[in-house]
Amino acid sequence: MRTLSALLLASIILITSFSGCLFSEDDVKEEPLPELRMNHVQAKGSHNSYHMRPLGSDYLSNYNYTHAPLAEQAEQFGVRQFELDVWYIPGVGLRVYHNLYDSRTTCVAFTDCLNDLKNWSDENPSHIPLWILIEPKDLDWIVDGIDLFAEIESDIDSVWPQERRVEPDDVRGERATLRRAVTENGWPLLDDVRGKAAFALIDKDGIRDAYLERHDGLINATMFAIVDQEHPAAALISWTQPISKQDVLKNAVESGFIVRTRPDSDTVEAEEGNYTRFEAALTSGAHMISTDFPGNDETIDYAIWIPDGPVRCNPLIAPMGCTSALLESL
Repeated sequence: MRTLSALLLASIILITSFSGCLFSEDDVKEEPLPELRMNHVQAKGSHNSYHMRPLGSDYLSNYNYTHAPLAEQAEQFGVRQFELDVWYIPGVGLRVYHNLYDSRTTCVAFTDCLNDLKNWSDENPSHIPLWILIEPKDLDWIVDGIDLFAEIESDIDSVWPQERRVEPDDVRGERATLRRAVTENGWPLLDDVRGKAAFALIDKDGIRDAYLERHDGLINATMFAIVDQEHPAAALISWTQPISKQDVLKNAVESGFIVRTRPDSDTVEAEEGNYTRFEAALTSGAHMISTDFPGNDETIDYAIWIPDGPVRCNPLIAPMGCTSALLESL
């Protein structure tokens, strides 16, 4: 019996050793990483990103919120989309604030705001592209008189070099229009645009149209522009109501556009502690969910956090194998 047991043990040892020769580490094939693109993400944005609660905010409830400085939003609260309102002051330049009675801001000059984000980007070069949305607040006739677009583009150039930006031409490639590029070819590979910023003009009236006249089809343009989904220059779509526009948002995401929406407005959802609109924003697949409450305002028990964030795989279009860590791991 002892002899038989010894023989069995020896056989097991030989088989185990021999199998190690048959199957080496090279024979174990790893699953290929998914091909991730710039639009395979979902991330938090901040609305009026520079904003500070105005004096007398108890009587201006719509404006009763305060943001942290821009770099702090990116570092501590996972914000990857920012919105800056710009005003031109003769002899001074572009300044960032909401309006005359709501003018407190964390960064006064447009270039100060850009530098704050650029410095953070320099320290975190593997971040997904930041979207910086710019809304000119001046009247059309003032814009015509000063060439506001030249002022905006010059300030951007002075802070963010072109090689660190994603511009319409980069996305269009050989396609005739931006719309055809994003719906047929797709957005750039994520690894090719890490550490960069994309700028967009979010004005929807005459100022936007003037920019499109200046850069027909957004050729040689610094900024993207929000236009109708059927417009040849369409790439970035914005609908602020994720509940009533749920189907529209989903269609835009699945068609290849990058989409922005808002989970709250005028502090209504924050005061109610109501996350219904946020849940709709998540399920819509919108890439940028732009809130007044990204998590820093300790005066109210309401904040928006992206599940598995700060950046997660887009629930509608991200490929199999996508993980938040593959998108961004700072």
